[in-house]
Amino acid sequence: MKKLKLWCMVGLAAAGLALSGCGSGSGSSSSASLRVANATLTHPSLDLLVNTSVAVSATTADTVSAYTAPASGSTTLQLNDAGAGTALTTIVPTLAGGNHYTLFAYESASTVKTVVLNEDQTAPASGVAELRIYNVAGDAGKLDVYITDPSVDLASASSPISLTTGNVPFSTVYAAYSPGTYRVRVTGYGNKSDLRLDMPAVTLTNQQIGTVVLSPASGGVLLNGSLLIQQATYSATRNTNVRLRLAAAVSGSAAVSALAGSTVVTAGSLAPAFGFYTLVPASSTLNISVNSASVGAPAAALIAGSDMTLLVYGNVGSPVASLLTDDNRPPGDATTVKLRLINGVTGGVGALTLTANNALVATGVAAGQASSSVSVPGSTTAMSLIVTSSTSSTQYSNINNILTPGGVYTVLMGGDMAAPQFLIRSTQ
Repeated sequence: MKKLKLWCMVGLAAAGLALSGCGSGSGSSSSASLRVANATLTHPSLDLLVNTSVAVSATTADTVSAYTAPASGSTTLQLNDAGAGTALTTIVPTLAGGNHYTLFAYESASTVKTVVLNEDQTAPASGVAELRIYNVAGDAGKLDVYITDPSVDLASASSPISLTTGNVPFSTVYAAYSPGTYRVRVTGYGNKSDLRLDMPAVTLTNQQIGTVVLSPASGGVLLNGSLLIQQATYSATRNTNVRLRLAAAVSGSAAVSALAGSTVVTAGSLAPAFGFYTLVPASSTLNISVNSASVGAPAAALIAGSDMTLLVYGNVGSPVASLLTDDNRPPGDATTVKLRLINGVTGGVGALTLTANNALVATGVAAGQASSSVSVPGSTTAMSLIVTSSTSSTQYSNINNILTPGGVYTVLMGGDMAAPQFLIRSTQ
């Protein structure tokens, strides 16, 4: 791959709507050109309303609509589910006459959000294409983006584009590349083993201008990718992987192993134990064993783009496996921590309740289940975590862990009711 010199045609855009660009239209026209790209997770078809009237109908997921021609100036843009009367989101950008825009719709924490992308960047010279990275996945944290020849192994890739501002939306400058096909991979900042997205074939032809948009997948940590070619095509790359970890909570200090297809999630953790996330294909078949005896896989399926916990709990002679969906988006308030409880205790433990520094986190959590995540005030000193059971007067406490404000944590209670163990794991 031959990357050409960088042309700084557009500065860094750390926030706000991307409504201006070099080489934009003259502004003499009374209307703009606007289309919709549907990158949402749970809205299969969207209507665009311009100043309360439907202008574009039924843009299906992973597609871009034809252009419509709203009047220039301050314009109310509203997205609804196709045929529905309730607004999912509404914005009022200022559109310049004669300019082209894409309203990019995505989803974060079940909320539809949008950014307006300008499509009037001046075309580069013959023999050159341009590409920028546009990040709207704020919950994913700091990222590295590697743009390489498709044959280059990630371990050998160098000189990433680092997205470390923490602000979204955020756009890099347009960079000049030789026309061709590239592979775009996104990892956690400074950690190549933390793969968040792989777009295997991003193709740019002569004088094309492309934008790779990074948007949240369902779990908030993994990403989906979209390639928008200026005033031309749109293509989507949905994440087909899952971040999966094992919560081994069976009684009797048993050895618990788990495979997802050919990927080892854990080779044999002595319960109770709480593992780290491993990236596995969502299409994987789960193979689980306790003390080398096979355990039936959960009825639920792995969910592409998500973070999940594989809970193996119960008596060592008759263990059960279940899949729990994890929400690892950071708390909205950086002074808080986000907590939840998993009940993996064996032996009539009943329902569990968790408090953190006397703040209620979870109540009524039955064996084999997890609570929802709750944000509670954080502390720079060790927090007092107390678990109580509906069938016992005994309190189980942990006062030794500092849970960093802004972090996401899960408490796992596992093992035998006679002496359950208290384990804590962070997002990573």
